[in-house]
Amino acid sequence: METFIRMPRLDANDDYVIIGKWLVKSGDYVDKDQLIAELETSKQTGELYAPCEGYIEIKELAGETVNVDEIVAIIRETKNTETQPAIAEETISDERKYSAKAMALIKKYGIDVSLLPANKIIREKDVLKLVKKPYTIAETFSNKLLIYGAGGFCKVALDIIKQRGMYKVCGILDRKYPDISEVCGVPVIAGNSPEEFERLFNEGYTNIFNAVAFDGNRHCRKEPYEKLKEVGFNFVNIIHNSAIIEPSITMGEGNLIAAGAIIGSEAVIGNNCIINAGAIISHDCIISDSCHIASGAVLGGNVIVGENTLIGQGCTIYKDITIGSNVVIMNGANVFRNIPDNTIVEK
Repeated sequence: METFIRMPRLDANDDYVIIGKWLVKSGDYVDKDQLIAELETSKQTGELYAPCEGYIEIKELAGETVNVDEIVAIIRETKNTETQPAIAEETISDERKYSAKAMALIKKYGIDVSLLPANKIIREKDVLKLVKKPYTIAETFSNKLLIYGAGGFCKVALDIIKQRGMYKVCGILDRKYPDISEVCGVPVIAGNSPEEFERLFNEGYTNIFNAVAFDGNRHCRKEPYEKLKEVGFNFVNIIHNSAIIEPSITMGEGNLIAAGAIIGSEAVIGNNCIINAGAIISHDCIISDSCHIASGAVLGGNVIVGENTLIGQGCTIYKDITIGSNVVIMNGANVFRNIPDNTIVEK
């Protein structure tokens, strides 16, 4: 009998957990509720305990970043004599140690190991840096698009894209894959691991849109944007035909401007923002990166909004107001004063 140990979620915001240290090794006998590993995220630390007794096989290395719910170890009633260690035993005629995934990539692509660091365990991400991208500019899918996030805003984005006809959406990425298989007939083709991002980018999919919206008080848009940007994806703007945008505005990448939104003269919209249906951004406003201006919100002239901030549905922001970063202004609130960073403003 086998018992799979999956990576637990340590907090609500992180979909990845780092294995800080294994306290056992493959082949060891462990007792039920024995502490077997130390875990960490960007915000906190945690511990991993054996759910039952038996012989453990470790599937992920210490130091690796692992998706929540991914299998990190297996416990068996009897010792598996064919258990492969997480570190490959072969060393390719040098003194380095390699993870099994790193070893597979080295063999597949014929990597010159002398280019790899000599003073550390070689992991998959180290080898990926030396893998040549298997496409040229002429071979990329210039009009093909991926969408990250399979929630409600994915549907909004799909309708606008269909209306405009500029891109063909080839697939959706979502952390709940494979439990979610499609959205409006478009297949969900991958999850949210760095390896999946790299694979799709290497296949030639270079254009993407981030359809993750704010979830209650959770600031969810910034993290996937930055991780996908690190891989090299190009973020496209998606703009509804009925949006009114003055020609003097400045706008970055990866923004969604929904139906009926109005953006006034000399306004500045950063990257990775959502300006939802019917929102009004008046003249000379500055909307920083990864903000969400919800449906029906009205911002007076010269309003400044810091990054990663939500302005809720039906809010009104008086002219010349400055809203900080990581702020949540709840639906229907009227704001007549400056708001500092990391604040929640209720109606």
